[in-house]
Amino acid sequence: MAIHDVAARFYRGQLERSWVPGYLTSRGLGPDVLRCWQVGYAPASGHALVRHLRSAGYPDSLIQTAGLARLTRTGLLADTFRDRAVLPIRDGQGRIVAFIGRVANHADPARPKYMNSPSTPLYRKGEVLFGLWQAAAALTAGAVPVIAEGPLDAIAIAIAGIGGYAPVALCGTVLTAQQVALLGDACDLRATGVLVAFDGDGGGHRAAARAYHTLSPACGLTAAVALPAGSDPAQILTDHGPDVLATLLRQRLRPLADLVLDAEVSAWSQRLRFAEGQVRALRAGAAAIAAMPARDVPRQVDRLAERIGLDHASVTEAVTDALTSLMFS
Repeated sequence: MAIHDVAARFYRGQLERSWVPGYLTSRGLGPDVLRCWQVGYAPASGHALVRHLRSAGYPDSLIQTAGLARLTRTGLLADTFRDRAVLPIRDGQGRIVAFIGRVANHADPARPKYMNSPSTPLYRKGEVLFGLWQAAAALTAGAVPVIAEGPLDAIAIAIAGIGGYAPVALCGTVLTAQQVALLGDACDLRATGVLVAFDGDGGGHRAAARAYHTLSPACGLTAAVALPAGSDPAQILTDHGPDVLATLLRQRLRPLADLVLDAEVSAWSQRLRFAEGQVRALRAGAAAIAAMPARDVPRQVDRLAERIGLDHASVTEAVTDALTSLMFS
């Protein structure tokens, strides 16, 4: 058995004695979800997994190379994950290649909420998508891919979508071209389009805007789910249940290009009453529009004209100039 499979079985064996089942139940994720996604628990001791793997015959060099433990400053081998809910990350063949861990709500706020396995010969976080293996059948059947920020968000969308959506989650903070290619191998992105369901805060909006430029060359429709401020899919499932989350996924959609333009113009929103602020917002917005696929340009020209209070012809001219500069730069 591969070392990651042994680790996953060990983590699942620790589950019942941990805080994880109660925590996930409070989030609307019951025993069936734990079994489906093979959720486990990494003990707080810091050496439990290392001892288990050693007893199974694995050498320290392999345990470390697999990303399951790291050397401390004192030269001892310590578990990578400690006192975390742990979910396996699978590659395109369904093999476990890494893990992602989530701290408890009562944990020290200084600890990062999510933690990924370190890069290994089998795993680089920008080259895999959490949940893609589980979403494969739905993608083949024509479900709409939904990209979320965290694994619990992807699981929440899977619960709410009931087959209509195929949720995956980033294993980092930036969507990469390799991850889009993985989605494209699993389905026809130009036919299905892609939804982005990032957190409903400034960071989530900025991440969604960045994702647009990575997605648009490969996709048809690219849309963002307009989540309430300060919320994420997992929190909506917890607070309001799957029906409300399903409604948001169906009805609260915005073209992803809107977020790109808004991110550029918002920097000048306090100065739009001045001519200088309008000019700078026009230049920034025009440059953003010029970099978009032709299908998104007309709507964004109209929106930019409305946002900054200039006529359509002036905005069109600015976009044309920006496009010319882009072509010859």
